[in-house]
Amino acid sequence: MKVILYVFSGTGNTLKVASLFKRFMNADVTVYRVSAKSGNAPSAEGYDLVGIGYPIHAFYAPEPILKFVKNLPEVAYRRAFVFKTSGEGLHLNDASSQSIIKILSQKGYDVTMERHIVMPYNMIYRHSDEMAKQMWIYAKALVKLTCRELESFKREEVRLPLYLNVLPAVIGWIETKFAHLHGPMFKVDGNLCINCGKCEKTCPENNIKYENGKFSFGHDCVLCMGCSFGCPADAIHVGVFKFWKVNGSYRLEELARDDSVMFPLVPNYAKGIYRLYKKYYREVDERLEDAGIDVAEFV
Repeated sequence: MKVILYVFSGTGNTLKVASLFKRFMNADVTVYRVSAKSGNAPSAEGYDLVGIGYPIHAFYAPEPILKFVKNLPEVAYRRAFVFKTSGEGLHLNDASSQSIIKILSQKGYDVTMERHIVMPYNMIYRHSDEMAKQMWIYAKALVKLTCRELESFKREEVRLPLYLNVLPAVIGWIETKFAHLHGPMFKVDGNLCINCGKCEKTCPENNIKYENGKFSFGHDCVLCMGCSFGCPADAIHVGVFKFWKVNGSYRLEELARDDSVMFPLVPNYAKGIYRLYKKYYREVDERLEDAGIDVAEFV
């Protein structure tokens, strides 16, 4: 089986999940990163399965992946699935794929499954090492299960109440428009900047320019936070989101192997805001148990 994954990823979380599909699927898997820098995407012709991956932005699919899917050529028939990442397991996120599924279906793609995989936040607040470890280990287990189900041609349909379709779409539209207006408010602190150029290279929308020794940010920002999250000098000011800024890698594989970092944190030891994750992990545990997958094998 040949598989192609079309992935939009700002800080790299969704790309990490895509790497797990490449690792666990018994197939020839190609990963294509969707961005304004990528050029012409490889055609889905010749592939047996198409995956669409993205991070959830304000309970909705980000603008770049929506534009990409709209520009995909029609096919006579092609099996497809959707995987999405976010920093919380709220069911309000479930509707983020509905527009994508509708567009794909109109183009001849048969979307048989979607998966929501929780990964550490790249904005709002920084997850603890214990929580990041839990998220990554469970991500591996859930992707392995998803690969098994895709290989067995399992079909799932997501039926959502009307408010779960309409409300996220409205919030997502507002977030997209605000991101464009807010983009120029991003700034680089010249006292901290080491002129590595990583932010300019990282930006998937070509929104960052470096000319005459100065950085400028335009109106094409989609609030992926890749520039501020990945800046090695923490030199980027993020406008009104300064109190939500998260900077630096979570070292996920290193945490997964570190016996000194508690696992699992949820549900037994979760305190404060992490108690909100109990329902998500209960549901994942039930799904893994039914499939005979022991999450301990991924520690």
